[in-house]
Amino acid sequence: MPSDHTPMPRRTFLARGAAVAGAVMAAPLLGAERALAGKGELGLVGMDHVGITVPDLSQAVEWFEDILGAVAPLTFGPFAGSFLEGALDVVPGTQIDEITVLRVGHSAGIELFAYESPGQRQDMPKNSDWTGHHVAFYVTDIADAVQYMDSRGVQRMFGPFTLTAGPAAGQSINYFKTPWGGYIEFISYPDGMAYQVPSVKPLWSPKQNGLTAEVTKVPGLLGIDHIGITVPDISIAAQWLERNLGFANPLTFGPFSDPVGDFMTQLVDVHPRAAVSQIRMLRGGNGPGIELFDYSSPDQDRSSRRNSDWGGHHIALYVRHLDKGVDFLQSEVGSKLDGPLTLTDGPAAGQSINYFRTPFGTNVELISYPHGMAYEQDAAIPLWDPRNNHP
Repeated sequence: MPSDHTPMPRRTFLARGAAVAGAVMAAPLLGAERALAGKGELGLVGMDHVGITVPDLSQAVEWFEDILGAVAPLTFGPFAGSFLEGALDVVPGTQIDEITVLRVGHSAGIELFAYESPGQRQDMPKNSDWTGHHVAFYVTDIADAVQYMDSRGVQRMFGPFTLTAGPAAGQSINYFKTPWGGYIEFISYPDGMAYQVPSVKPLWSPKQNGLTAEVTKVPGLLGIDHIGITVPDISIAAQWLERNLGFANPLTFGPFSDPVGDFMTQLVDVHPRAAVSQIRMLRGGNGPGIELFDYSSPDQDRSSRRNSDWGGHHIALYVRHLDKGVDFLQSEVGSKLDGPLTLTDGPAAGQSINYFRTPFGTNVELISYPHGMAYEQDAAIPLWDPRNNHP
């Protein structure tokens, strides 16, 4: 894709993104003190992994290993039985064929699922759909990282694209599309972003764990920076994360649209008339953030996906004491699925989990493995432990 093709002048596009800069620098933090009060009771450490259901597990694992240099130290399953319905919010007759957890760099993992399920949706969501999502990796030099992806023939959207105005000024991004229709993003902000002023506690960054790129083939890739999710109501989603999980919202920016050209299609592979009214970046503990998107689009899919559908996803947060964390969150939201469940056999033995429904369609999982997991005895490179993240 030619880098000089900009159907909408960049100055105009960037100006739109800066329109609410003055209003949002302080507003998202109004409830932060109240929210953080619950963090201690929850025992939140940070994001452990993002779970994604893919059409072909072998294809996805091989792509992450071959292109990004991921390692896959943990594979487990299958799982079947009625307990899946209550534990994972899936329909009767669903089974998990296999789960593989990947590590790329020094940050949260990617948990890939192969599901069989009656009525399974077998189409992948767009970024503008309510179930749209992407995984963003921090890279120290985005030009070098993009050049590597080009050399590997990965489908790339327009970019690298740098924000030069508004509270997110200083970040450069580039989206990529996987062979099965998922999305990853490279992001870099070597000098920080404009919102980072002395009165604001910034988002966590993989840079906190050092600038050495390991467990990857991509030059300068440090690990997952954030998980992007498109939600039905951004205010409800942000408030749920803040009030119940102790997340803080130091960065809000937007809007972004191109009313006459196809810049949105080129940038993030959505309908030309798709518009982002707002983006909120939230921090929970020390680990990758959650980036919430408020999209409108003529072709927007506003249906929900189950964990067993292609493109189904969840966010897993590590807590120090699962029983206490589950009890606290259940007392706050009352949306717990069956659990806690503890694995006592197989390579994942040692982990305990519990899923919760949210009002924005993405399940949140609490996970803990205070004594590690069985696979670690033989793993040359284990998964990254969120307890090792530096604040």
